[in-house]
Amino acid sequence: MQFDEGPTTLVLATDSFLVGDGLEAILANIPDITIVGRVRTMDELVESIEEVTPDTVLICVRSQVVTTTAVVSAVRHLRLADPNIGIVVISDRVNEFALEVLRGGTTGIAFLLDEKLPDVQAVIDAVRGSQTGASLVDPSIVGSLVRRGDAAGIDDLTPREVDILEQMSRGMSNRGIAEELNVSLKSIERGVTAIFFKLGPFNQGLSDRRVSSSLVFLRSQTDPFRPAGSSDPKRPLVLLEDEGLAAGTGG
Repeated sequence: MQFDEGPTTLVLATDSFLVGDGLEAILANIPDITIVGRVRTMDELVESIEEVTPDTVLICVRSQVVTTTAVVSAVRHLRLADPNIGIVVISDRVNEFALEVLRGGTTGIAFLLDEKLPDVQAVIDAVRGSQTGASLVDPSIVGSLVRRGDAAGIDDLTPREVDILEQMSRGMSNRGIAEELNVSLKSIERGVTAIFFKLGPFNQGLSDRRVSSSLVFLRSQTDPFRPAGSSDPKRPLVLLEDEGLAAGTGG
């Protein structure tokens, strides 16, 4: 993903006039973000992208008017049409919806929970980060998704497999992991296959094995998201760097 100098152009999509007005008013005061369109439906969003070709889209889903299926379809269409487009989703829905939005790779995608946003700056950072390839995910989303794999035992992995899984959770491709660990690509591919076998089975209709396995590793770490003993409900967003839990097993 390339980052161009100058303001980030953005299309705002929300089915709520009140929320839309609030976001538009806030972002209008940010000098490096320029709103070039505002729509209410996912169909309008897809049409708008073809007309104004923005750098980023901000989708806020709060009511039943906009279905999660429509949002997922729109996100996939946008990524196919322009892999470099940044996507920020703000919603009160998690579980399968979040995972489907993140399916296929999280580079340049942010998924935020509107009721748990620490502040407005988090939205601004997500918009900016989407243009640098960063991925921001609310930690409660990570926790919710990874609980689906709680039965899977990371203790069953060999030390080498744990090393591979750790690199995978950082968004590394198989080829990148091979270079990082200084082993052959074939060795990494065998290790990834073994990890999927030991941490599975995952519901393949709803999840991607690379994403699910990486989330299992993140969950296994001691307090990976905030300092020990912290009771602050305003938890920091989880930054998934580089290819950010990208889908697939290939190098």
